[in-house]
Amino acid sequence: MFGLPTATVVIIFGIPAIWVIYTLVFVYLSRGWKAEDVAEDQEHTARNSRGGNTPNGPSTSANHERRPGSENGGLA
Repeated sequence: MFGLPTATVVIIFGIPAIWVIYTLVFVYLSRGWKAEDVAEDQEHTARNSRGGNTPNGPSTSANHERRPGSENGGLA
């Protein structure tokens, strides 16, 4: 094609084609993430209302309130 070597054509068109396929697969596999987040939030709310949230549970580590300046140890 256009007098280019076959390997060059494969690289020029192959890498973007692989990237597009990867993106489409990612979008397809991640289509239900919003529903999972909603279900997880409802479970977290129900667990907290019963007082059954454990300190080592997965919901506590992800839901701490953010404090300003804590991302870099309080350094400028």
